[in-house]
Amino acid sequence: MTKPAPAVVRATEILDYLAGRPTLPLSMTEIAEAVGVNPASTLAILQALTEAGYVVRHPRHKTYSIGPSMLITGHAARVRYEIADAVDTEVRNLATQFGTACTASMIAGEDVAVIASHGRSPAGASYQVGQRIRHSAPAGLVFMAWASDGEVRRWLLRATPMITDELWDAMQAMLAGIREQGYFASVQSDRVDKFYLQLGETARRGTVDERLDTIQSMLASLLARMGEPIDFSAPRRIGFLGAPVFGSDGEVAVMLSVLGTPARLTEAQVADAGNRLRFSADHITSITHGRQGANA
Repeated sequence: MTKPAPAVVRATEILDYLAGRPTLPLSMTEIAEAVGVNPASTLAILQALTEAGYVVRHPRHKTYSIGPSMLITGHAARVRYEIADAVDTEVRNLATQFGTACTASMIAGEDVAVIASHGRSPAGASYQVGQRIRHSAPAGLVFMAWASDGEVRRWLLRATPMITDELWDAMQAMLAGIREQGYFASVQSDRVDKFYLQLGETARRGTVDERLDTIQSMLASLLARMGEPIDFSAPRRIGFLGAPVFGSDGEVAVMLSVLGTPARLTEAQVADAGNRLRFSADHITSITHGRQGANA
């Protein structure tokens, strides 16, 4: 397989980084440090992107931000992915209903990327459109519930060097439960809160290597606990709810997420919240002419 040209890879990394911070002008040095590219290469790429209109340079401050060509590209993408407008409206409504941060995400290459975001989580975190996290267990769990065994194994191996029989059996049971319920719920924990806060913080300030190292270590620790059943002997605060939106090919196109509930919920209330989220996801699937996958 032909390897992608390094300059093209670096250019896409720079565009991804700037797109995740649409209102934040950044210096060439800040961009170079964030994406892990040497300053000379970064400057050359920024000059090419500026000439093409994908990036604009402030003449006095010498900072860079996304340019008008990205607007044209974004419009074309929204036409191609008609689901985007419906998703944004639904996520805004969900954030109002639940009083917390709600997002929608898609698979973008090897990452899970936020395509819509509204509200703030109980832990104080908020998420920007364009923010990415590596598609590695447990991130993107809902996508995996309708994926092939091979895809699930590759997803797990990005987070752990070995898949034990115990881990595989537990994962298969969890994914079957998601398919049966139509949503996934996990209890709030300090680890979950720390993970999402760190995700937001490193997306703003950390370098690529720092982000990957920090987030990946947290993902590994979360993976060990994600299959634990929720103890509803007393009301619990839910840290995450996720539900699938299906595309016309029957695969999960978008994951809707509720990132923490402000109040503690009983088991019945969690089921009600999960079903409300599933209803929203099903509504988007319906109006965008999607269909539920064969594994359902």
